Amino acid sequence: MSVYAYTGRDAAGRRRRGWIEADTPKLARQQLEQQGILTERLTDAASAPPDLDGRARVYRELGVLLRAGFTLERALGLLLEERQAGVPVRGFLAGLRDRIRDGLPLSQAMATAGARLPAYERAALQAAEQTGLQGAMLEQLADFIEAQLALAGRLRAALLYPVAVLALALTLLSLMMFVVLPRAARLFGQFGDGLPATAQRVAVWGPRLLLLILLAGAAAVVAVLWLRRAARRNNRLAARVERALLRLPVVRGILPRLWSMRFAGTMSLLVQAGVPPQEALPVACGATGSQWLAMLGTEAAASVRQGTSLSSALNDLPPLAPHLAEWVRVGESAGNLREMLDQAAMRCRQSYESRLTRLLGLMEPALILVVGLAVLLIAYTVLKPMLDLARAATG
Repeated sequence: MSVYAYTGRDAAGRRRRGWIEADTPKLARQQLEQQGILTERLTDAASAPPDLDGRARVYRELGVLLRAGFTLERALGLLLEERQAGVPVRGFLAGLRDRIRDGLPLSQAMATAGARLPAYERAALQAAEQTGLQGAMLEQLADFIEAQLALAGRLRAALLYPVAVLALALTLLSLMMFVVLPRAARLFGQFGDGLPATAQRVAVWGPRLLLLILLAGAAAVVAVLWLRRAARRNNRLAARVERALLRLPVVRGILPRLWSMRFAGTMSLLVQAGVPPQEALPVACGATGSQWLAMLGTEAAASVRQGTSLSSALNDLPPLAPHLAEWVRVGESAGNLREMLDQAAMRCRQSYESRLTRLLGLMEPALILVVGLAVLLIAYTVLKPMLDLARAATG
């Protein structure tokens, strides 16, 4: 039985929206007709899985209900009864419940329902099913996802001001170069005096230089987008790009901290779920978003299977922060690996946010200074001839 989202009108002409279960679209329309609803649109609701934020809410609510003693099927049914859930989410949950009824575990039901799950999410769901702590693990998975989303939100907010300043600067400089200077040149030409030599050089070379900067910026954006698309198709190319990026001083101070934070958080989640370190290691490396680290993680997992300790294997992963292996070594020695991984993830997050905040704090005044100097130069080239004319007229 499939789940369909519908839009239609009732006998009074009011618009109605919702979802309905039926074997075929034809039967769904017939059921709606029996309810007095004329169907305008009917789509497969289960084909639109929620995004990461939506899945985090589903995991949290499912975890609470499962810990309260409800079965997974009953918990999904209770979520379906919530009016706050939108039609796409309710349709997805209904399709998920049908797959659970067919005997599929939650991880497979999520995958077959069309949700593109990251590797760490699939591993956490599978481990939760195997350990019997599904409710607690779902809540921890929701905590982890929400922490990642909150960090991404803070990063976007931090980048908003520099991007706005840069856009304003380019707009202002474009107006000065392409509008103000040409009009000033025509104005002084009417009085028989041209612009001074400095102003003429700015008027001639300024627009060309600005246009060159804009073209170079556009070419850089196109090149980055092309390279990113090519790297998604070629893991080795992505690894080479990441190694090249880490040679840049600014990137070298940020990316390893970000990858280490994601790695430690994912490892802690999987270790808590009972996943063996040799199996959790490649999953955690893949969850960092680094193809280079994912390739190295597969090799490190093989060495762990052969008897190498996890901390020693981490020493062979240069993209990670060096102190991460020390935290893991302490956790292995004390028998509290998960707690030490949590501490490492927290320290890496604090270090990452501190470094990023410091970098953005330096970028903002630098942009303002550059824009101010450029505007001052243009204003000087325009105002100085005016002042000279005024002195000549009064003298």
